Amino acid sequence: MSSQKFYHYDIAYKTADMDKFQVVKPPHYGWIADPFLVEYEGTIYLFAEVFLYKTERNGKIGYCKYENGGFSDWTITMDRHWHLSYPNVFVKDGKLYMCPESYQSSEVSTYELVAFPNQWKKVNTYINDVEYCDSTFLQDGDASYMFTFERKRNGTDGNGILCRIADGKIDDVRVISSNPAGSRPAGNILKKCGKYIRVAQNSVPVYGTGLIFYEIDSLWPEYHEHEVRRVFVEDISPEWKNLYCGIHTYNRLGDMTVIDLKKETFSQEEYEAQQRVRQIFIDKYR
Repeated sequence: MSSQKFYHYDIAYKTADMDKFQVVKPPHYGWIADPFLVEYEGTIYLFAEVFLYKTERNGKIGYCKYENGGFSDWTITMDRHWHLSYPNVFVKDGKLYMCPESYQSSEVSTYELVAFPNQWKKVNTYINDVEYCDSTFLQDGDASYMFTFERKRNGTDGNGILCRIADGKIDDVRVISSNPAGSRPAGNILKKCGKYIRVAQNSVPVYGTGLIFYEIDSLWPEYHEHEVRRVFVEDISPEWKNLYCGIHTYNRLGDMTVIDLKKETFSQEEYEAQQRVRQIFIDKYR
């Protein structure tokens, strides 16, 4: 039997009183990526993609709580018949919402939490018949916008686009980048000294290489930005240089920052699951 090399991810966090990032313990059944933080009803939650690499199922959404100076065990909160990732969570009027990446369902939708751990109801669909990934919102005064990535063929080819939202629907679109270095969102829009900072994935030379931070100069109708900084694994922690080979999500809440870290691994379990999926399709379509 032979195993193959795969890319897995870890999530790490840091607070203002910590000297360095600490890795969050993943569930025993999968790796974790795309971290998002939210405070809901007085508790800080970490939401993330949970990739079930030991089975045929793959991407789900899970969460854990920050309590007693660390994060609790993981709980699966959303499971669909298509891949889920990038759980963009936010609170509005005291209610918890999530807009997960679900390009395989060809829509961008928001769900409202009905009850923990896994009761969500769809409350709005912004657009149908698209393959949009990693949708990220920005409220600028009375105007609402969404940054997203229009997928083409794989994780690196496509267009970074800015959408204007009116009455819960996308009513206009601008392409802001087609460069694999910087076109795909990598976390929430940051605000610093009155300026908006867009965090993007650097997928050059490969997917998930690092982060690029852009300061937004103008939003609409003409979009302009300029690059501020590029971040790679060794910039976060030199000791991680030989352990991890990429970073592709950055978020923060108050004094807490979360990132995800890409690593190469050989996985017999993932290889066997991949072979089972391949055989299922061979048997179905032969």
